[in-house]
Amino acid sequence: MASLAGYLQQLAEKGISDLEDIAGKFETWLLEDKWMVLAHEREEWVKDAGKMEYLAVKCAKRGNDVYVSRVDSRLRGIGFNVPDVTHDFDRDPRTNILFVTLTYDTKLCPFDQAWKKIAVEFNRWKANIRKKFGDFAVFRCFEAFENGHPHIHAILIFKEMHFHVFRDWEMVNGETHEIWLIDEKEFFDGFWHSWTKIKAVYNLHGGLNYLTKYIMKCAEYNREDRKGKVTLALCWVFRKKAFYVSGEFRKALSDLIRSLCSSKTRKVQVNIFGNELEANKWNVLGFVNVFLLESIRVGFIPASTIRLKQEEMEEIFVRWEKLGLLQIG
Repeated sequence: MASLAGYLQQLAEKGISDLEDIAGKFETWLLEDKWMVLAHEREEWVKDAGKMEYLAVKCAKRGNDVYVSRVDSRLRGIGFNVPDVTHDFDRDPRTNILFVTLTYDTKLCPFDQAWKKIAVEFNRWKANIRKKFGDFAVFRCFEAFENGHPHIHAILIFKEMHFHVFRDWEMVNGETHEIWLIDEKEFFDGFWHSWTKIKAVYNLHGGLNYLTKYIMKCAEYNREDRKGKVTLALCWVFRKKAFYVSGEFRKALSDLIRSLCSSKTRKVQVNIFGNELEANKWNVLGFVNVFLLESIRVGFIPASTIRLKQEEMEEIFVRWEKLGLLQIG
């Protein structure tokens, strides 16, 4: 593995790199902002046609502002496009919507092995649940405990099965809250190796918003939030998706995209003769860090997209050539 994340994964597997080392190196990697430099030839109808145009676009890294913006865009609208279903459990003590938490017993294996196995084990758990209760849709995310071991939060929407619920209470931050549990929990426990919590969701809209807010909290780097930082670092090292959406949830995302489009007609730009103009593609030239941009532009202000002047690009070419990064010919 050529990447830093892959290298750290190998060290963790050999017991050479511990959790603090991984979190520290992730933090160092994350805080070094990089921009991807793009170029294309100006179109014939604009000023300075034929000359090259250059842009520097900030790269997305787990936890930075670009990454957070992309996660937010993908999640936005999930809780509003799925029907706002509310269950009155006192009148009808049944539900087909569950909020599941699956933990990972630290006695089973070290944290690095747990992260490598948890996705496969979760898929096996889902397969067994489907055999027992029928098909369901999933919206899940990973979280790390402060000791590095992972656990899973997920909302399951069953297509046919309805579970019998009963009232219970739990303590949160010193306060007692009413919750609803299911009689069938033992069947879920039997397919998982560690402690589980199965709650009945009485409001789908609220449950989705809760999980969405949690994902966003763990998507954005916060130096003071150790659990969030460890989650980001270990998802990065072990190449885990921040969240997974399937079934009805994917349909909700598709509905959102379609709702934003006023027409299904493909729009293209044509010339005076009605002929379609060819797309002028942007080419990737390389990558630069914030220190290089600060050195070539007085009063540099970081932004997600930066338009580079010809003289600035020439200076970048000089720097790349000195570093042996510029391919000639």
